[in-house]
Amino acid sequence: MKKYFIKLYTYNQWCNQALVSRLSPISDVPDEVISRLSHIVAAEEIWYHRIKPVSFEPLPLFEIQPWEILTPRLKESAQRWLELVDYTDHYLQLISYHTTSGTPYQTSLDDILIHVANHGSYHYGQMATLLRQAGLEP
Repeated sequence: MKKYFIKLYTYNQWCNQALVSRLSPISDVPDEVISRLSHIVAAEEIWYHRIKPVSFEPLPLFEIQPWEILTPRLKESAQRWLELVDYTDHYLQLISYHTTSGTPYQTSLDDILIHVANHGSYHYGQMATLLRQAGLEP
């Protein structure tokens, strides 16, 4: 299981870096792309904070972030997740947390890891489509 999660989050880190490298030189990145990227970072931070509290406040879930805030947070998030899976051996442990609406909940760590990675992939696909529609190569 560990090998799978390391591979999954290494891929996630690569996607994040490739996207930042591709979008950084573009001055007119569509707002819909930045919105989805902001959402990915916020969701990753919120989920990570549920597993291991961090010393900063996660970004708001549905708020567009400026590029200069977004890019370092994206890189940091990818690194945190990769380190988490690398240093974890108990993937079936239950994580207790509160949902964004305040409801107490429990989810196994492996389910959270799969969800977070798939959530990012889903939105990366959306961003690729939006970039192509704007005449840009993803």
